[in-house]
Amino acid sequence: MKEKDFGDFNWGAVKLSALLSFVFGLQAFYNLELAFQAFESPFWKFFTSIVAHGGPEHLFNNLFFIALFGSIYELHTSEKEFYKAFFLSALFANLAAFVFFPDSYIVGASGGAMGVLAALSVYRPNQTGLALGIPAPMWAVLGIYIFTNFAGVTGGGNTAYEAHLLGIVSGAYIGYMKRNRPLISSEDEEDGKEEDEFSNWERKISKWEEKYMKN
Repeated sequence: MKEKDFGDFNWGAVKLSALLSFVFGLQAFYNLELAFQAFESPFWKFFTSIVAHGGPEHLFNNLFFIALFGSIYELHTSEKEFYKAFFLSALFANLAAFVFFPDSYIVGASGGAMGVLAALSVYRPNQTGLALGIPAPMWAVLGIYIFTNFAGVTGGGNTAYEAHLLGIVSGAYIGYMKRNRPLISSEDEEDGKEEDEFSNWERKISKWEEKYMKN
């Protein structure tokens, strides 16, 4: 199978990060209120709350997750699949407002960011990622963030951990469905081989050794 051409990479995660930064700038400059409160806010804020944030730290945390995990997921799939994982997870996560936070405002892209992380973890579990700054396979990264979010639910605070978990659930489902219909190149269709080049590091190392070390 041919590896993906990096020239086909469209920087969707970076574009989304730029959009979120732009919206936060508008919030700060015009004092926009884009958060959503169930049963009280206009319904359009259910959508605007996804691209708005409560402060610089909140924004930067989500930009890290989106730019890192989103770019890796996009590289394995496509820009369209990245946007699909992010927005569907974010919308599903926002449903937490009706169940867990009916009297509070929710805002932020965290549900979508967690969804992208989960989609990548299920679709490419052996891909190297970061968990609390430590390199680890994505299956371990996902486990760590599930644990920290469950711990956050029991610990209280102002963070919508329940929304994060709903984002993880939806993202994991998207990754699972994508795993069951993997991308196949035209050459692989002839050979009947599924795409596994990105996660099969042993094969990549073996090919590198054969090419550069055994001549």
